[in-house]
Amino acid sequence: MKFTDNFIKGLTAKTSAYRVFEKGGDKGFGIKITPAGSKSFFIQYATDGKQRFFNLGRYPSVSLSTARDKCRVVRNDIDNGIDPQSEEDRSHGNVQELFRHYVETMKADGKRTWHEVERDLNTNCQSILHLPAKDVLPLHIKKILFALIERGAKVQANRIRSFLHRAFEVGIYYDNDPQNMGSAILFGITANPVAAVPKNASAEVVGERNLSFDEIKTLWQYDGVAISRVQLLAIKLILAFGGQRSGEITEARLSEFDFDAKEWRIPPERIKNKRWHILPITPLAEALLKETMALNGSESFLFPNRINPEKPQSKTALSHSIARFVEATGFESFTARDLRRTAKTRMGEIGIDKTVRDRVQNHALTDVSAKHYDRWDYMPEKREALVKWAACLEGLNVV
Repeated sequence: MKFTDNFIKGLTAKTSAYRVFEKGGDKGFGIKITPAGSKSFFIQYATDGKQRFFNLGRYPSVSLSTARDKCRVVRNDIDNGIDPQSEEDRSHGNVQELFRHYVETMKADGKRTWHEVERDLNTNCQSILHLPAKDVLPLHIKKILFALIERGAKVQANRIRSFLHRAFEVGIYYDNDPQNMGSAILFGITANPVAAVPKNASAEVVGERNLSFDEIKTLWQYDGVAISRVQLLAIKLILAFGGQRSGEITEARLSEFDFDAKEWRIPPERIKNKRWHILPITPLAEALLKETMALNGSESFLFPNRINPEKPQSKTALSHSIARFVEATGFESFTARDLRRTAKTRMGEIGIDKTVRDRVQNHALTDVSAKHYDRWDYMPEKREALVKWAACLEGLNVV
């Protein structure tokens, strides 16, 4: 049969490795499944009267369509007398292929920003896309970053530098992974060309903006037309829940909220550190949630997309609403991220311990004890903190 993603996902591990061949137009194309459950594409061919297998990459880091494309390239080489496992015949991937592999790795790791990374790299690095990755020099990187700096995009230049550095690191790792020794394409990168190019430290200004209690009160009580009621509720919920990331609020599913247990359970796939994040629902937060649900009337999302209710609100909708509000009212400029900083700062001001504030905001804790041994969920402490914070907001006469 012809391979599909569902078919491949359904292949299960056995006590010994086995191969499955596709019955289609791509001669010798197949997939190998190891006892550990690892799945790798291959092409079978003959040279000097011996059957050989050539690795086309591991699934799902290498997609089915990419593996099929590689198979056809290798088959063409074989038909022209080139042995893909001969070192001198091995081709070296260009930068476009390196970016593609980097993005596939991001997708396999569940990184939600792969779309933006792919777009930014292909848009800003067109001058090197055709070059073999092994031939890229620090000079090429400097030219790309200089063009961004010249047009005033210093922060963007740092972002592109970071993406490039990671892409070449991924390429080096790929080349040195023993599982890829038989791959049709290796990158041949001996040193990361980005490592020699320094980051522009002056471009990264640490954010300082945080709203005062008076500003919170003014914002909370606003009833004009410069911002919709729905977006104002999103702002209030970010604050009421102690400064959660805006996307965690605006992309929330209704199924995450348990009003009987008074808990909001955010699943790992929506969390930066890929761990469950559980927050108590205070009476203030519950009132805001129920008002939002009644206003939006969705069966799936807290903030549904206006065009397609089966999707959450656009990632940029809240930011655009805040920008329009600031421009229309003269309110001192702030962003959704500043709301997170506001909650963290004001909660500290009323005496909530930093450790608990970190837990409320789900900051990654890097000490050995927190990472490997501390499995306490801190729910009593988080509930006490958010109840105290809600009482503070109510004391401002905001509700």
